[in-house]
Amino acid sequence: MKRSGASLLERLLEAGAVVDEATRRPLHFGDAGRELEAALAGSVLADRSSLGRARATGKDALDLLHRLTTADLRSLSPGDGVPAVITTPKGRIVDRVFVHNLGEDGILLVAGEGMAPKLVSHFRRFMFREEMAMEDTTGSLGQLGLLGPRARDTAAAAGVPVPVLLGSTPWDVSGVRMHVLGEDGSSGEGLSLVFPAERGADVWTALAPDLIRAGFVSCGDLALEARRVLRGLPATGHEMTEGHNPLEAGLWDAVSFTKGCYVGQEVVARLRTYDKLSRSLVGLVATEGAPVPERGATLFREGRAVGEITSALVPPGRNAGVALAYVKRGDAEEGTWLSVGASESCPRVRVVGLPFPTS
Repeated sequence: MKRSGASLLERLLEAGAVVDEATRRPLHFGDAGRELEAALAGSVLADRSSLGRARATGKDALDLLHRLTTADLRSLSPGDGVPAVITTPKGRIVDRVFVHNLGEDGILLVAGEGMAPKLVSHFRRFMFREEMAMEDTTGSLGQLGLLGPRARDTAAAAGVPVPVLLGSTPWDVSGVRMHVLGEDGSSGEGLSLVFPAERGADVWTALAPDLIRAGFVSCGDLALEARRVLRGLPATGHEMTEGHNPLEAGLWDAVSFTKGCYVGQEVVARLRTYDKLSRSLVGLVATEGAPVPERGATLFREGRAVGEITSALVPPGRNAGVALAYVKRGDAEEGTWLSVGASESCPRVRVVGLPFPTS
């Protein structure tokens, strides 16, 4: 395919995207409520280029990543992938990443928004005699997400090669070489397409029509963020910070308890062995029409501070606000009412399990 000279953003605008003027990110494609329902029950196509991406190369790359993350990477063969958490010496979250062995293209890490420079700096501090290099590839690689519970089936119907869960497979589309990843940037439910950023417009032109005909709905950030909260998926800077550990964030699938030593391993292991988790990540539902709780607001029960809100919004097309919060385990039972403030007159929210109920 001859390069079009256009950008991916131009293609998104042609497809009807309404863009945030400050970030130049697509907010929606005309109906954020419809996009959200498709993301929750069907399949959506979204620009995920804002996620962080870093690449490690060299014969010692896997060994160093193994020693600095919670996942067992020793047997990560080309085409394999796993979720992992980079932790501090105190066992707190630096970030969660999806680690993909792309063979001759190196080890790709898909991270949270804006996190690639921090991760590259973090890993470089531990490089001494290792034969490896690490670079921030966020700007040089683009990423489209195929998200939703039907994303894999719908992608296959559109002719996209579907790798195993968390795996990867190379794919050439009209002269553009890319990798299809078996995760959607937030979970293993969907897929990601990673390609040279300068070919983003060409990739969209080549694939979007077939994907949309197969059943995908173009989706913007408003619906994606609401879907994340309703699914109970932790996000960088919200639920995943150095104030929290991987287990209370629900990242059990990203932690190996048999691999041995890594930075922060003893702390994380003790939390599990002695059942020392003091907080749980829960969902909260506000009364319909009530003000949306603010991120960072303290939650109270009978005058006691019991938690803190980490994400909050009103999902597009709905009336009641929802939130994610860390709450003390003794106060996190489903159905418990908490107040957003110490006063009896403060708005109240009800604890629900994650993911949020569909009805």
